[in-house]
Amino acid sequence: MKKFALPFLLFLAALPLTSNAAKQLPQLEKDEGLAIIAIYSKGYAEKIKLDGPGFGNDQSYGPLLNAQHFEVQKLKAGKYKWEKVIEKVGESLRRTSDLSNLNLGFEIVPGKLNYIGLLMFESNGSTYSAKVLNRTSIILSIMKQDFPHYLKNYSVVNGIYPDDQYIEYFLNNSQKTTTGE
Repeated sequence: MKKFALPFLLFLAALPLTSNAAKQLPQLEKDEGLAIIAIYSKGYAEKIKLDGPGFGNDQSYGPLLNAQHFEVQKLKAGKYKWEKVIEKVGESLRRTSDLSNLNLGFEIVPGKLNYIGLLMFESNGSTYSAKVLNRTSIILSIMKQDFPHYLKNYSVVNGIYPDDQYIEYFLNNSQKTTTGE
C-alpha cells in the first residue's frame, strides 16, 4: 500500500483545478454514458488502447512516462476492455504488450457517470504488468474536488463491480461531512 501512496499523492497534486470550460457538460445520446478514465503509468507507455463495442469504438491514451491521466470521457454504452499497451523500445522500434488475456474489463451504462477503476501499468523496459485497482474513494474525491458538476448532474455507477453499494455510501456520507450535517 505504501508503494502506491506516494505516486497517488503526486497524481492528486498534478491534477488541474476545475475551469469554467470544464464545467460544461457534454450532451449524451441515448446510447452513451460518461466514463471516469484514470490511468497511472510507472514506466513508459506510448499508447494504452481501450477496446469498446462495435466497429471503430476504441480509444487510446498516452504517451505516459511515470505519469497519470485523468478525465471524464463520453463513451458508447457496452462492454470495454483494456486491450494493449504500445511501448517505444528504440528510435523506431515498438513493442506491444497484450492485455486482452487479463481481466481488465468494465461496462458503460448509458446516461450515467461510470466509475471504471484505476488502470495501473508498470514497465521496466523488458517486463510489464497491468491491473485495474479499485480506488473508489480516491477517484470520487478527485471528482468532488475538480469535477463536482458531473456528480451533481449524473448518477454514478460502478462499471467494474455493478452490485457494489460503496459508491452510494461514499457519496452520501461525504456530502454529510462536507455540508456539516
